[in-house]
Amino acid sequence: MNKLVVDSVQGEVLEPLRHLLWKWNQAHNLFSRRLKPNDLAERLLECLAFAPFLPPGCRVADLGSGAGLPGLPLAMIRPDLELTLVEPRAKRCTWLRYAAQQLDLPLTVIEGRWDPSWTDFDRVISRAVFPPAEFLEAVGALASVSVQMTGPDPGHVEDRQRYEIWLDGQSKGSILAGVKLASIGV
Repeated sequence: MNKLVVDSVQGEVLEPLRHLLWKWNQAHNLFSRRLKPNDLAERLLECLAFAPFLPPGCRVADLGSGAGLPGLPLAMIRPDLELTLVEPRAKRCTWLRYAAQQLDLPLTVIEGRWDPSWTDFDRVISRAVFPPAEFLEAVGALASVSVQMTGPDPGHVEDRQRYEIWLDGQSKGSILAGVKLASIGV
């Protein structure tokens, strides 16, 4: 298993998003109300573990964006990416568009479900939307260039490389990368 270390110094860059998420969550329940501000900041930083798998100018689809994780944090630190956030819930899409406008982030929001026949993306990413095997099936033809964040023990998944996410000296979960990404030298 490989190790991905996330730099907590980038937390300052993500602070405007953390503040906006916290404020909107009070009225719109974007994430668990039991989550503390420091925990939210940590979740945003964890999303940066996707960055090494995304080459400059990459066209990325964030499948099941929800509150915008990992798409919004990635857009903040990687403005070179062409990000499309795919989310089926209208209320969440309203939030995503509002956040993108408020933070001046160049991204697209699609209200709907992922179609496995879509192939106009270089990468598909997702944070804990599906169990790993279901994710590969849902992603379809782009499975080999997909990157999924899971819990600490995703179990055995064939044709995927597992990377352990580390933040401030602690393991925070795993990234599963498709076979075409397993050799990128992360």
